Amino acid sequence: MFSLIVYLAPFLLGVVLLISLIGAYSNLRRARKAPYYRIRRDASRAGWRWVLLVIVCVGGMVASLRMRQIVPPPRVEIAFPRPPEPTPTFSLDAILSVTDNPSLTPKPLFEAPPTITPTVPTPTSTPTPPIATVASTITPPTDATLRITAISSDISSALQPVNANTSFPAGIPRLYYWIEFSNMANGVSWSRVLLLNGNVIRSESEAWERGPEGVAYYWFEAQGGWPAGEYEIRFYIGDRLVASQTYTLID
Repeated sequence: MFSLIVYLAPFLLGVVLLISLIGAYSNLRRARKAPYYRIRRDASRAGWRWVLLVIVCVGGMVASLRMRQIVPPPRVEIAFPRPPEPTPTFSLDAILSVTDNPSLTPKPLFEAPPTITPTVPTPTSTPTPPIATVASTITPPTDATLRITAISSDISSALQPVNANTSFPAGIPRLYYWIEFSNMANGVSWSRVLLLNGNVIRSESEAWERGPEGVAYYWFEAQGGWPAGEYEIRFYIGDRLVASQTYTLID
């Protein structure tokens, strides 16, 4: 690496020397002919800096030329491309011959792969009850039952259904739902839900406080009367649907 620098230095310094001579000449010439003192002063300073660089370049060239007598010239290796290797040739005798086995049954060359139809299990979804059960520490008995016995538009003084039916005129403000229950437990969460044309319009949940068995009635009321449509009343024990009944209001 050092020998390469020594042998390249005269050429590089020669280029710098040429630029320095041009710079020194142009600035010293301007220092003599410029009309203003300040311009002549600045040009003179720049010209002498170029002269100093000329001296340095000359000294460096002389030193590098003398160093050539001591430092051996750098070795330059030229890489020639390798000749291409001959392509190997094979004799036909070297090719193995395959003997057919008559016991093997050949398969068609373009036989399609077997088609596999994956079996996708039918998804099953459990509908979420449209209720919000109340908090209860009592587990609903598995044999608890609740049955709808009638739907009426009125109630008698003896607490019996009046005008029980499954079809009523629209505009009725209140409808009564009569039930029989057994094996119930106080504190169990239970709910009643009213649907109109398949949409939930009322939902109530509370803790059961009517004892293990008996009869009872409940009602849903609407200010201005219930509109015409297909209705369904549902009763839940916990989150289990135990009874439902449909009825119709007609204009």
